[in-house]
Amino acid sequence: MSQIIVDEQLDPEEVLEPIRQWTTAQWLPKLRPGEIIKDDRVPQLLRELRQPTFVTIDAGFWDKKLCDNKYCILYFDLNTKQQALLPRMLRELLRLPEFRTKAARMGKVARVRFSRIDYWQLHDEQQIQIKW
Repeated sequence: MSQIIVDEQLDPEEVLEPIRQWTTAQWLPKLRPGEIIKDDRVPQLLRELRQPTFVTIDAGFWDKKLCDNKYCILYFDLNTKQQALLPRMLRELLRLPEFRTKAARMGKVARVRFSRIDYWQLHDEQQIQIKW
């Protein structure tokens, strides 16, 4: 099973619980209870886990420099009111060959939109785009 890490700004009821119905998922604040986790510390925490996939709606994570072979970052280009759509979009994304397995996902930083997915892959110079 995948280990999905859900960003703290996402609502646990609308996002985390629906994802937990079909895979292993954890809310970011539970990784370090009582600690304030700033965005710049997230990659370090992800490296400490075993091949996690980080899910967020924070555009600050859409950055090629965050590509790392220890994790995957999925930035869903949604606003707070649309976050309830994220679990279904995530499930459909994880059915695509480029994201189906942990091995395929590691090293990617992706921006997921309603019409397409753009992503950077570690060591690749070109951004890749998939329409769906």
